[in-house]
Amino acid sequence: MNKQEKLKFLKNNPVFWSRLGFSYDPPLKNAEGKPIVFTPDLTRDGKYHHDFAETGIKIHTNILHLGWMGIDEYDYSVTDAVLEELFKDDNIDYYIPRIKLNVPVDWCRENPEEILVYWEGPRDAEEIRALVDTPKHDWFGYTAPKGYYKAGDFIDTRPNVGGVISRQSFSSKKWLDDAGEALRRLIDRLENGKYADKILGYHISFGVSGEAILWGRADNHYGDYGITNTKCFYAWAEKKYGSREALLEAWDGDLTLPSPNERYSRLDSACEFLRSDRIGRVSRDMDEFTSDSCATAIEHFASVIKKFAPDKLIGAFYGYFMHTDNPNYAGHLALERLLEGDSVDFFAAPKIYHRCGPGEPGGEMCAVQSVNLKKLWVDEADNRTHLASDDVAAWLCRDMNDTRWVMWRELAKNISHDSGFWWMDLGGRWFDSPEIMAEIDRMHRTSSYLRTLPHTSPADMLILVDEECIYSMGVSTHLRCGFMEDYVCEVRKSGIIADVYRLKDIRALDLSKYKLIVFAYTFDVSSADRKYLEAHISPDTVLSYHWLSGMLCDGECSLDNVHAFTGFKVRDGKRDGYDFPSVIMDDSDAEVFSEHGYIKGNKAIFTKPYIKHPEIRRLGELAGCRLCCDEGLILYGDNRITGVFSTEALTGSVKLPYGNWKEEFSGKVFEDTDEIDLEQFNSNIAVFIRK
Repeated sequence: MNKQEKLKFLKNNPVFWSRLGFSYDPPLKNAEGKPIVFTPDLTRDGKYHHDFAETGIKIHTNILHLGWMGIDEYDYSVTDAVLEELFKDDNIDYYIPRIKLNVPVDWCRENPEEILVYWEGPRDAEEIRALVDTPKHDWFGYTAPKGYYKAGDFIDTRPNVGGVISRQSFSSKKWLDDAGEALRRLIDRLENGKYADKILGYHISFGVSGEAILWGRADNHYGDYGITNTKCFYAWAEKKYGSREALLEAWDGDLTLPSPNERYSRLDSACEFLRSDRIGRVSRDMDEFTSDSCATAIEHFASVIKKFAPDKLIGAFYGYFMHTDNPNYAGHLALERLLEGDSVDFFAAPKIYHRCGPGEPGGEMCAVQSVNLKKLWVDEADNRTHLASDDVAAWLCRDMNDTRWVMWRELAKNISHDSGFWWMDLGGRWFDSPEIMAEIDRMHRTSSYLRTLPHTSPADMLILVDEECIYSMGVSTHLRCGFMEDYVCEVRKSGIIADVYRLKDIRALDLSKYKLIVFAYTFDVSSADRKYLEAHISPDTVLSYHWLSGMLCDGECSLDNVHAFTGFKVRDGKRDGYDFPSVIMDDSDAEVFSEHGYIKGNKAIFTKPYIKHPEIRRLGELAGCRLCCDEGLILYGDNRITGVFSTEALTGSVKLPYGNWKEEFSGKVFEDTDEIDLEQFNSNIAVFIRK
């Protein structure tokens, strides 16, 4: 297969991930001097791979030990043992190793100037070195009082609390060179080994949990004030502005780096929050530099793989902007650069951890339909089954019925968005049941059939979001969750099928087909984009705006820009409990639509977050959207599959694209129809398959 064929194969075939060979990161040695593996008996996790292989799952993945143990020290004993376990029964067709490229502890001691330093940490190399491998050394990038998360049989006695330094700076060329050499050695070993033909591609991994996330984000613990990173940032900023003189002018003659509080907690006015002053400009530049460094690292490691394995797929965790708080600090906003480049073939992320349990809509970290325009999104379905033991009760399934419900919701979600996905067993034995494996087998056969059919979306609602506008913001959970993440969840309960794309993709879409377009997270809209939207949106389309859509335009921040873009006049309001500046409607022509929603002609605006599905449905009715099922039911669908889910027995009917359909669980076939009664199934789930 060539690379395009491999990419299609990856999209069309679900994958299985297990903890096989899951090892301590940073790499540590046990009493025998070998790498610490959380479950030394590899046959336990190996069994799950072979169980999945027996159901027809052709592609398998796990974290494969890099072998890099220290300065000029390599040990491939775990690497080799994992491969032998994985392929011992010769029933696994393809493999995608995930390779973590974080540095060992002694690398930090050897290179103190190359590691991340938090705001309260030291700035002197020797002071930094003295903290390496002490309680002040943050190994994981998040607080962990009990040590490593989900360490299996291993008992971690090292609390990871109170660190003021962490591991490699993402801008460190020394890290790129040294980790690149470790990657080269492993790729050479694999590509010249006996399983080379089994390897479909490689998954690049680094940062927190290997997800290309900068150390500290999960705890709002901010760097990177390290020595090399600071030097690299100033050099980058000079290049961005063209000269040191231009940089000084842009930063009002002050090269001082702002504190974390100045960077992210600025709530007095909308313009201040959207970083329109000096501190805001420097803060934006720092975040932009982090994403640039993160993308550069991905491209660098991809170039190593391409050189020694040019025919293999390359993937990366990236694009977490719809679910993750502060993705600008995390380094995940250079999505357009990676989508336009040729370094990465597929992107991946866990499904969202917000509203993801039984009875909830679930969702994705990114605007995955945008990714699928150019590359491939592979969703990590790490949903807890009823066999899981987890401390987050809302995620857990109580019984097999809950497990089946969640698994089919994820299948309907990913097929309807034309994404790939992998089943993930993060805890061990999550799928270790004949009943669950029989369900996996059934889903695999259904998925394989559906993937033979071409995909189109029947949506007449479009939700637009924009990752780069986040550079121009402080941190706000209420703004991001209420106007984007939670909003999309509520749309899935409105009975309306909706597409979610980035603002950058408007030129690739047929905007005229949508009856309702929602500017959900689009605070920065250029004059060129405004002209394009005006020229290509049907005059009958209902337009809905969230908060201060379009407040930024070509670098200018103004409430007048909101009026020009939305048609509504708003003004700054008083602080009212939200973690972002409030705005008040200041337009006598606007009619009240809901508690915080206003309407004028074919336009609506919502000034407060957490818009619920009844409001969304009302707006869809005004726009003439197809109402596919009762509100409150969870709906995913394209032209090939329609899934309807509820906590109670389904009510009403479901409208589908016209044709022949089969309901998966009852086996009933419906010919030449676009509407089917749901109550006849006496179930809380119905999945319709195109025949």
